[in-house]
Amino acid sequence: MLYVDMSDGEKYLKYPYVNQATSEFLETQTKFGDEKLLMFFQPQTPIVICGVNQNIYAEVNLDYLREHNIELTRRGAGGGAVYVDQGNLTYGYIDSDNGNNYQNFPLYAQTALEVLHELGVPAKMGGRNDLTVDGKKFSGMSSLKIGNRFSCGGTLMIDVDLENASRALHPLQAKLRSKGVKSVHSRVTNIRSYFKPKYQNITLPEIRDLFLKFAFKTDDLSQIPTYKFTDADWQNLVALGKSKYGDPKWVYGENNQEDEYFHAQHFADFGTVEISFSVDRGVISHCQIYGDFSLASGDLTVIERNLVGVPLQKANLIEALNQSDLKTNIGALSAEDLANVILDPTKQEEVHYG
Repeated sequence: MLYVDMSDGEKYLKYPYVNQATSEFLETQTKFGDEKLLMFFQPQTPIVICGVNQNIYAEVNLDYLREHNIELTRRGAGGGAVYVDQGNLTYGYIDSDNGNNYQNFPLYAQTALEVLHELGVPAKMGGRNDLTVDGKKFSGMSSLKIGNRFSCGGTLMIDVDLENASRALHPLQAKLRSKGVKSVHSRVTNIRSYFKPKYQNITLPEIRDLFLKFAFKTDDLSQIPTYKFTDADWQNLVALGKSKYGDPKWVYGENNQEDEYFHAQHFADFGTVEISFSVDRGVISHCQIYGDFSLASGDLTVIERNLVGVPLQKANLIEALNQSDLKTNIGALSAEDLANVILDPTKQEEVHYG
């Protein structure tokens, strides 16, 4: 394993699009071969980061972001929207798929849990990709796969502004109901208050160093195999960030304000699926699928195209969905499950277009 040291790149990492390009950049660098990499990121400013398949108009309070100078960006990985700021530390691994480790979130959370237990936090895995303490979430994990390489990592809410976190996001009611809570604020927490007395004043860089010691099983940071970004690396990373992750079309996606329906349902161990659609004389005339599910490499347009022109009847929907290679394009969800999301009027959600 190799530690990727990006600590001298503050002038580049202040741009959210550079941060979000890092995983893709490292995954596609052939010079690392199959070597496992570990990196860290601490935001310099408040940011909301959305998952690759999410509808920002349904998940984010855009007015609040504008009023409080909170930047919005979108990662290449799946998962849900998160608010991060200077009180957050994010860790990330880059690895090669061996048939058992891709989207194995507990595997890549193992070192984080060991560090947290050392700090005094009785943390555990909660759900498919969260870390929790006393039933509250303080870390969300996501994964992005390109070829045989993938990233997997998560956030650690240590001293995050919980008021901003609560008001910047407005998760769908389908997701909140599945968690048995009424708001973001009642579902998330910072973890510093759980730290042992001797760690109460530990800084985020010191937590990063503790993480490195656990990950590489050493007390001597100088013995950790390290790769430091070159000037060429930074230039190439910034170019990727600007061209893809800095594109407003990438960040904001399509505004489906004219759709008649926006249905959503949360599935345990899968995530939330959202379907924006219109119907003309009993037939689906437009359809777009969103969600915080983990799979980021599928092609949702295959499913969407197969649904357009289909009568709004369960048998017809299931037939179209069975021809859409759901396992590859969205994940382990059945055609009947998706058909029920479309047909059930109680799944309607409010979307705050802005």
